[in-house]
Amino acid sequence: MIGVDSLSLEQKVGQLFHVGFPGPEPTAELESLIREYHVGGVIYFSRNLETPEQTRTLSRSLQRSALEGGAEIPLFLSVDQEGGTVRRLPYYTDVPGQMAVGATGEPSAAATVAKITARQLRSVGINFNLAPVLDVNNNPANPVIGVRSYGEDPDTVAAFGSRYLEALQSESVVACGKHFPGHGDTATDSHVELPIVDADEDRLARVEFRPFVRAIESGIDSIMTAHVAFPAITGSETKPATLSPAVLTDLLRDRLGFSGVLITDCMEMNAITETVGTERGAVEAIRAGADVVLVSHSADRQRSAIDAVIEAVESGALSETRIDDSVNRILELKDRRDLRPADAASSGDCSPLSERELSAVRDISHASVTLLRGRLDERQIDADEQLYVVAPRTTGGSPAAETQSASAVLRSTLEERGLEVTLLEIGDASAVDGTAIPAGAQVLCCTADVARNPEQRDAVETVIEAGHSPVVVSLTNPYDSHHVPTAETFLTTYDPSPGNLSALVDVLLGDRSPRGSPPTSLR
Repeated sequence: MIGVDSLSLEQKVGQLFHVGFPGPEPTAELESLIREYHVGGVIYFSRNLETPEQTRTLSRSLQRSALEGGAEIPLFLSVDQEGGTVRRLPYYTDVPGQMAVGATGEPSAAATVAKITARQLRSVGINFNLAPVLDVNNNPANPVIGVRSYGEDPDTVAAFGSRYLEALQSESVVACGKHFPGHGDTATDSHVELPIVDADEDRLARVEFRPFVRAIESGIDSIMTAHVAFPAITGSETKPATLSPAVLTDLLRDRLGFSGVLITDCMEMNAITETVGTERGAVEAIRAGADVVLVSHSADRQRSAIDAVIEAVESGALSETRIDDSVNRILELKDRRDLRPADAASSGDCSPLSERELSAVRDISHASVTLLRGRLDERQIDADEQLYVVAPRTTGGSPAAETQSASAVLRSTLEERGLEVTLLEIGDASAVDGTAIPAGAQVLCCTADVARNPEQRDAVETVIEAGHSPVVVSLTNPYDSHHVPTAETFLTTYDPSPGNLSALVDVLLGDRSPRGSPPTSLR
């Protein structure tokens, strides 16, 4: 392992930064950041990924640039591949998201998903997954976590999260638990503004901290900080946890005993840029105890943040010993995990998975479909009769989530099963006319985060007011059931991955029973 003593200050500071870039090809700015600024990692987004072959070539190219640079240290190549609504790879088999996995009631399902995800990532040279989400979704109005969490119960989140991280790391992919101390009890999105969790330390210890404590006991490689204020810990409603020594050092390091790599959430999120700014935020995060600063988008901000940290060390505002501590942790983890790029001769097939693994994904999807209200025994879809489907064109949500074409995939899945489908896409309330649906017709209404898209609720109510009794399904947020109380039968798939939609169709046709267990407050 390369020793910290052999590195210049610039090389050491560079290792503390992970950066993103636009497009599927390395930019001149990215090459400069790797070769001249010696950054320690690169984060991929969907904008960077096209095919397995392209991603594999990209990963090899970036690793070659790093190894040919002055530091000669391989890169962490990371991605948010949580599954469900947050996944960046546009190819391979989509796995169910965390709340869908949690609904199975089987923590072993989290391990299965993690192993499959790790194999997919390793096949294209990605060695660092920004998962699992360890936030407890104890606020149903949460706009950014929601179905990204395993559920509302801290012990459930802890059990599933620990199985996930152990399985991921067993395949030599770095696991990253997020977002410490917890982003689950927030009503605002840190991409947009600074949220506040106004709970006392006893409650935080019972709920928010518990999954992270379990993850630390399970040997998690890394933890990501939350751009969320915790007044009970910091005494401030304006200081994000990411910038607080009381959170990162006193609590996470000293009290909870975490010795792994501590990475910030993106320092270009509004909770940082509209308060301290990215450059000052980078210095403060490292001073507080962060090992890695994530700057996902702007090359100018990436360079200026690195320069700001170097200047802070040279001026004495940051000690070089503080830098060395982080570099030692980073180098140790890089040495422990296999960061070699994917073999250029690796298969370029659409999935590196065996039929057994694909079957395991299908089983998890079937076990996750959940009946939230009503009965299905007399409401099953008749494949020999026309089906009217009222659904939003796409699902999206938080900036962290990928937009997915839910209605098209659902229609295709239904038609593959021999159904004649008339699709009415929800744009606004006036786009759906319940009276245009024939009396006695079978109707399926779909929602995807009604709180953000109230026109979906209006469309369902229009159908009900016209005298129809639709089966209603939330394709994402199960808490949609609170917003449509007039619907007699309500199901959820938690996310619109193709496997979950296929499992939903099996349930609607009566071939399978809904077996999922919903979050505690929906039982």
